[in-house]
Amino acid sequence: MKAFRYLFVLFLSFSVSAYAQNKKAANTLLWEISGNGLKSPSYMFGTYHFAGKSFIDSMTVVNEKLKNANAIVGELVMDSTMATKLVPFMLMKNNFLDKLLTPTEYKLVEEYFKKVSGYDLKMFNSMKPMAIQITIMGLTAPSTFSKENPAIDEYFQTYASANGKPVYGLETAEDQGEILFGSTLERQKELLLKSIKEEAKNKKTADDLYQNYILQDLAKMESLFKVDDNTTQAEMDKLLKNRNDKWMEKLPAMMQKENLFIAVGAGHLLGKDGLIKGLQAKGYSVKPVATN
Repeated sequence: MKAFRYLFVLFLSFSVSAYAQNKKAANTLLWEISGNGLKSPSYMFGTYHFAGKSFIDSMTVVNEKLKNANAIVGELVMDSTMATKLVPFMLMKNNFLDKLLTPTEYKLVEEYFKKVSGYDLKMFNSMKPMAIQITIMGLTAPSTFSKENPAIDEYFQTYASANGKPVYGLETAEDQGEILFGSTLERQKELLLKSIKEEAKNKKTADDLYQNYILQDLAKMESLFKVDDNTTQAEMDKLLKNRNDKWMEKLPAMMQKENLFIAVGAGHLLGKDGLIKGLQAKGYSVKPVATN
C-alpha cells in the first residue's frame, strides 16, 4: 500500500529538521571535503527526504560529482531488506492503538488519518503512534516522490547500483528503527496527537522549510528551528548529534580509501554539532560548491 511505501522510504524525514550553520552560510547543499591527507576530494550533499529526483535534474555539478564518485554513502543502505528489518520496530507488542488512545483521541486520529490517506486506521491498529505520524508526514508533505520521480536518497543509491558503484550505509536499518520508534508509547502518543491538533502550524512550517530547502537557504532553515517545541534537546541529540558523532568516526577512513558522494539529510550537515563543523575540526577543508 502507498502508506507503507512512505514509511519505508521516508522514515528518515526528521533529519532535515536541524540548526543551520550560520547566517553567513553559502546558499548551497553541496560541499567539497579535501585536505588532511585525502588523495582526492569527496562531496557531501544535504537531502530533503520528501523531495523527488526532479529537484536535482538541473544541478549539473551535483550530477557530475555523483558520476565521478567511486562509491555512494547514505544514512543506510536502502535495499529490499530494509522494510523487513524496520517492521518489528514499528509494531507494538501486546497493545493496540484503540487501547493506547482514549475513545476521543482515537476518533481524532482516525478521522484525520482517513482524510489524508483514505485508509481506515483499524488497518494499522498494531502500529506505533510514531509510525502513524511519519505516514501522515509523508502523505501531507509539500513535496513527495513517485515511481517516476523517486526520492533523492533512493535515486542516488539506485544510480550507484545501476552503474556498478558500491553503496555504503553509515548506520543500519535497526539503528534507525530504534532511533525513531524507540521512545515510550506515551511520548509517541503525545507527539502524534499534538501534530494533528496543530495541523495548520505544522503545514506552514513544512511549507516554509521546503521552500527554503529548494532555495538552499541555510540561514532561513536555521531560523525555523531555533525554537522547536515538538522535541526536547535530548530527543534532538538522539536524532542528530549522537548520530553525527558516530558517523564522524567512520567517514575519515572511508574517504581515505576512495572518493565518496555522501548524501544525508540536510540537518546532519549543519550547526555546531553537524558534519561540516565536525570534519573541519578534524582538519579537513570543507567548502561550499555552487550546484549549477
